[in-house]
Amino acid sequence: MFSFRALVSIIFFSSIAVVLLKLVFRNNKAILRMDIRFLLACMLLILFRMFVPIESPITNNIPIYRIYPDVYVFLRKPFLNTGIDVIDLLGLIWLGGAVIAMVILVISYTRLLLQVNKLEEIENPRISDIVAKIGKEHGRKTKFRLLLKEDAGTPFVVGILRPNIVMPETEISDMEAYLILKHEMLHYYRGDTVVKILCEILKAIYWWNPFMYMLSKLVSNMQEINVDFQVSKGLSNLEQLEYTQCLINTAKKRTYRNQKNSWLVSFHKESPLVVGKRINLVLSYMQVGKKKTVASILLSIVILSLVVLCPNIKTSDNQQSHLQHWDSDPRWERRWYLVYR
Repeated sequence: MFSFRALVSIIFFSSIAVVLLKLVFRNNKAILRMDIRFLLACMLLILFRMFVPIESPITNNIPIYRIYPDVYVFLRKPFLNTGIDVIDLLGLIWLGGAVIAMVILVISYTRLLLQVNKLEEIENPRISDIVAKIGKEHGRKTKFRLLLKEDAGTPFVVGILRPNIVMPETEISDMEAYLILKHEMLHYYRGDTVVKILCEILKAIYWWNPFMYMLSKLVSNMQEINVDFQVSKGLSNLEQLEYTQCLINTAKKRTYRNQKNSWLVSFHKESPLVVGKRINLVLSYMQVGKKKTVASILLSIVILSLVVLCPNIKTSDNQQSHLQHWDSDPRWERRWYLVYR
């Protein structure tokens, strides 16, 4: 069941979880000690929880006495004697902003697809053979359209039902083409393009919440690191160095003007700081042990508690009877009930 109280709890505890994951992401050693898939799964769990802000039907009461009752009373007061509660006014502002953000989102994505559909298709047997080779390695038969965009800063993949890989007009070796194309195709195979769209929708819905923007950026960065690890896993030490050099070379050709589109899942579109982080992680990845389960499970339990268990705390359904007694009966001591499931 949906309620304002459940929504507030979910936003609050999910924001704490996002901050925790941000702290983990800032530490390379912490990332290497954990299974990167667990970190990404934790982020996707938060993403899903924000889309489903509902509460459990099973409850028990725990009394608390400060802060929340006063906040609730304030939100239920009429705004400037208009007859509209403050909470209703805030809800209307939220809804209006979300509608505007969603309209902008649809226009932006539609415009991008129209631009991509106008691009010239690459007819290069060498590139086509590399794409077929990568698909065979992963047991996939997905057909990718290879498109040429002269002013593209870096390659990128876009589209869900009809995936497109857009390449810049530049000469690259067979190995560079293999690494870049594999990176982009793995993004598609792992559903990163779908997750990217979900992140943009979430940002539109919670347009006022900075933690949702932080979560979207964390998901994007973690997707890149996850794919980096998967690409480098099957490479020799020399080929890993070539992959990091490919990251550097692509970064040099990058332009901010062409890489600001938030829809793109790109081989490289981050700041030099994040690229340096990716390179350091790739070089360190093969040197760390594989026993990462314990730390990953512990972090997952913490995140699970924050986004699943803790949001089940809410005010009780008989709150109105409590409010009526605050001023008339001193036994209530202006207490409030939180409900946990």
